[in-house]
Amino acid sequence: MPQNPDVAPSAPSLQQSKEALVSYKLSVSGQEGSCTVVKRGATEAGRAELELDENCVLMLPRLAHARYWKQEPTGDVIFAAADGRPVVEFFAADGVAYESLRPVSPLVALTVQ
Repeated sequence: MPQNPDVAPSAPSLQQSKEALVSYKLSVSGQEGSCTVVKRGATEAGRAELELDENCVLMLPRLAHARYWKQEPTGDVIFAAADGRPVVEFFAADGVAYESLRPVSPLVALTVQ
């Protein structure tokens, strides 16, 4: 079946891809610098793939296990391992997008880029 030349079939998927990517700056209290965290897509269950730049793991080694961004109904965010185990838990905060709930120390902050 011929395609209509007036319709760009890839446009909606391209738009969805752009909307599905959200970048955050992650910083750890007591450490210089920051790193980039990318939330890719989301399911109806509130889970998205998590992409961390290599500096994130250097700043907070436990992040080596983080694979998913899980949005809780309360607004809290969990960075979860492949098996679903929480790696870092965040709550919505004033002045920054999120601050870590667990671990309590060091404080980890996420801000939208």
